[in-house]
Amino acid sequence: MKKRLPIGRSDFKSLIDDNMYFVDKSMLIKEVIESGDVLLITRPRRFGKTLSQSMMKYFFDITQNNEYLFKNLKIYKEKNIIEKHLNKHPVIYITFKDLKSNNLKKMHALLTMELSRLYTKHEYVFEILSEKEKIVFKEIMLETADDAKYENCIRSLSEYMERYYGKKVIILIDEYDTPIQQAYLHGYYDEIISLIGNLFGMALKDNVYLEKAVLTGITRVSKESIFTGVNNLKVSTVLNELFNDKYGLTKEEVEETLKYYELEYEESEVIDWYNGYNFGGVEIYNPFSIINLVDEKKIRPYWMNTSGNYLVKQLIKQGSAELKDKIEKLINGEEIESTINETMVYGDLNNNLEESVWTLFLFSGYLKWTKNINHDYERYTLKIPNKEVKIFYNKTVVSMLEEERIKLNNILINLINGHIEEFKEDFQKLTMNTLSYFDVNGEEPERFYHGLILGMSVGLKEEYIIKSNRETGLGRADVILIPKDKTDKGIIIEFKKFYKNEKTLLNSAQNGLKQINEKRYEEDIKNYGINDIIKVSIAFDKKEVEIVSNLDKDVELTPEEKIAKELLKNGVDIEIISRTTNLSIEKIKNMLN
Repeated sequence: MKKRLPIGRSDFKSLIDDNMYFVDKSMLIKEVIESGDVLLITRPRRFGKTLSQSMMKYFFDITQNNEYLFKNLKIYKEKNIIEKHLNKHPVIYITFKDLKSNNLKKMHALLTMELSRLYTKHEYVFEILSEKEKIVFKEIMLETADDAKYENCIRSLSEYMERYYGKKVIILIDEYDTPIQQAYLHGYYDEIISLIGNLFGMALKDNVYLEKAVLTGITRVSKESIFTGVNNLKVSTVLNELFNDKYGLTKEEVEETLKYYELEYEESEVIDWYNGYNFGGVEIYNPFSIINLVDEKKIRPYWMNTSGNYLVKQLIKQGSAELKDKIEKLINGEEIESTINETMVYGDLNNNLEESVWTLFLFSGYLKWTKNINHDYERYTLKIPNKEVKIFYNKTVVSMLEEERIKLNNILINLINGHIEEFKEDFQKLTMNTLSYFDVNGEEPERFYHGLILGMSVGLKEEYIIKSNRETGLGRADVILIPKDKTDKGIIIEFKKFYKNEKTLLNSAQNGLKQINEKRYEEDIKNYGINDIIKVSIAFDKKEVEIVSNLDKDVELTPEEKIAKELLKNGVDIEIISRTTNLSIEKIKNMLN
């Protein structure tokens, strides 16, 4: 029996050399050879991407003789493939899995160090380079090159290796999207996407020295942002059949593993905890969790305790009320529906928010798809895949949402209690913090603020009737809160996007309050026998927010009166103010009282 399990191991050679347990996925090599020139394979973390890339590196690498590594594997029976491809190709292998930084400068340094290591590994090609090529080669190794040379360095290295060996090159790039996710999280997405995009584009587009390229990651990044002009790109995601049984463990492989280690568990128990994934129509189990189950002989959450949850937590935390409602439905075992955008980019999280969030959750392993309900629009039903992932939602998300609810409720309670200044201050702070993740640059930015207020209102359902976009009076009010206790105050909230012709954000907010009055939005509340009503207008321009209400002391002042009041504060003579504003001296004197 192979006593050692490959926990934490992703190097294929050390795994075989140390006689560790290995689920044979070697037929992936055959499928890769028979597939497109440039392959992008996306799967959740800890589903065997790095190990598979390592296996292919040892299989193809012309600098090694690794026949013994594959003799007991399925691929070795494919004699034609063995003769043509086993250690017959120059290989460029690079991993981005450790490129993690909270700032652009350090990320740039990490990337150039990784490219320097790559060039140092293939320094043997130096002897066949021209003098000019040698200068650039040294600059890459010494990390002194400019960005243009770094962007072209993988393509250049493939040219040098093809010249040296007389054979086209196989490029293997592992965890290609790690620096892109880091850049999104820490605010330098646009800067890094240009550098990474050019690096990949030059290596993969019309590269006559390229035999085949395989990239792995968690998400697919669209051709428009990274793979510009790469027309020969073939993509494998959790939605399609390509390589659908080559990452993660099939039901048969799980049964074989448990039997090998003489472990007996109820099949339904293992399914409940670690199954549930649907990769292109194949039932897939989480390999990381199964291996740890065999090692510790305990059924408990393993995958959820590893790193990688931060972005998911933030997206849920900063999501709209509608998104959080759907999270609760998922936790309750229900399915939701969403369009899944396979070409999502991290930048899309600022637009088409819900669609992008559900896409990211699906590709990251926090959801599974159960049915494609509309092929034309790529619309799917989604649910939580298994008990292990549900524990993450229960332990992390539920408590986080509850904390958020309490915080949001407190902000709205300030308004209900008539503490308008506290409400303004807290709401402005909240929007500034939230907008660090979701900017309101889409076609309907009002929806962001609308969703924020509705999210605040969720905890008030017992005390208030909550109406959204409902006809009342002569128009359609954005949000109305009608107290069930008639001694409490009613609330009307209107949202106004700022337009330049309004000159100032304050003017926009005042126009919103004017609209509430002119359209008689209070009629619906009055029908419930409530006459004490707080009216609030929230105007916004991206991150900036201005709030006015009928509780403001100066809300009924004309623009001239407000100017006069400000001048009085600054000690300006009354006669000068009168000439400036065309207000009578007597009226200005009354304002002093």
